[in-house]
Amino acid sequence: MFGKYGLVLKNASYLTLFEVMRMAMPFIALPYLFRVVGEERYGTVVFAQAIVALFALFIHFGLDISAVRDVAIYRNNRERLNQIFSAVIFIKSTLALLVGAILALAIHLIPALGSLSTLIFYAFIACLADIFLPVWYYQGCENMKVLTIVRFLSIAFYTAALFLCIHREEDYPLIALLQSLGLVVSAVVSCGYVFLHDRIRLRIPPTTILVRTFRDSVPFFASRASLAVNTYMAKIMSGVYLSGAEVAAFDVAQKVLNGGMVPIQMLNQALYPNISRTRDRGMVRSLLRVVTLLVFGVAAALFTFAEPIVRILSHGELTEATALLRMLCVQLTCSGFSVFLGTSVLVAFGHQRPFNVSVICSTVALLICYSVMITLHLNSIYLYAGALILAEMVVLAYRAFAARRYWLI
Repeated sequence: MFGKYGLVLKNASYLTLFEVMRMAMPFIALPYLFRVVGEERYGTVVFAQAIVALFALFIHFGLDISAVRDVAIYRNNRERLNQIFSAVIFIKSTLALLVGAILALAIHLIPALGSLSTLIFYAFIACLADIFLPVWYYQGCENMKVLTIVRFLSIAFYTAALFLCIHREEDYPLIALLQSLGLVVSAVVSCGYVFLHDRIRLRIPPTTILVRTFRDSVPFFASRASLAVNTYMAKIMSGVYLSGAEVAAFDVAQKVLNGGMVPIQMLNQALYPNISRTRDRGMVRSLLRVVTLLVFGVAAALFTFAEPIVRILSHGELTEATALLRMLCVQLTCSGFSVFLGTSVLVAFGHQRPFNVSVICSTVALLICYSVMITLHLNSIYLYAGALILAEMVVLAYRAFAARRYWLI
């Protein structure tokens, strides 16, 4: 019925359906967590997870982008798929060992991290699970149904476990542990499907394949690192210079924002492997109109209903998250377009450089803003939010210019 758009729409629909359910379940648990452990302790958990997330970017090392393209190209070549899968797992495992050792040393040498050692250890388990969670493989094969079912199982386990295991303030470290165990569940299930259904086999990959896979991921590492800094630095700054309550407020606002980004990201995930294979400029230009309607619709809805959403999620304890969420709606608008112009347009057509440079430029702008704030002692969650908005504007401006330059939009 939908012709060449049928597979994209089908995959986007699967992703959106399951992602909405996946996002809804943590929102169900969030008011419970604020009531039981309080915003200060919850913010401490988020702070520890943000620190681990910055270390984890070295484990992914851009492989989650380069490997998607490789799987999409060679998905009908079983031998090549075995090599790609094995190479990615081998590289991630090696990097995880190195990162784990560096993080352990940092905990030993830095007292502030040492006081959070239990939380950081629990959060790091998620990084180990990520090694064997082949999201990139499912994206490349355009098998979004299986991918999102696996994600749903993971978050269902995590949400149910929160209610079963957390009953006192002292139980707050279990939040990080249970979230990591949920990822372990999804890693086991997804790898089992890949090995049993798709008959992928782990082998010692040839040195040439290892070198090529690692080399191809290098250009994406800088953009991934910059993206992680953009995502987590506001929480880390809040944890260092403000309090756990401010970290919690930022986390709630960003969780709602991430929920709003779901349909945009799911469309993008469905488009990327398809456009990488077909290089259909007509599809890009047609879907830009759809993205425009989607982005402005979601941003308007979140801005309008920000107050009741925050009140429900935070159990009425984080009123400052309402203003944060409304501010970040500007970031969502920019991010919606920049995500589409990034992987589905620039990377899919082979223009990785402007994709990477755009994120690096945004991080430079963000770090300059943070440096000025620290120097002038201007520490406020609203200023941190403003810096994020500026960074996302830089990404969008650079990618829009590049897409126009290459006649892609």
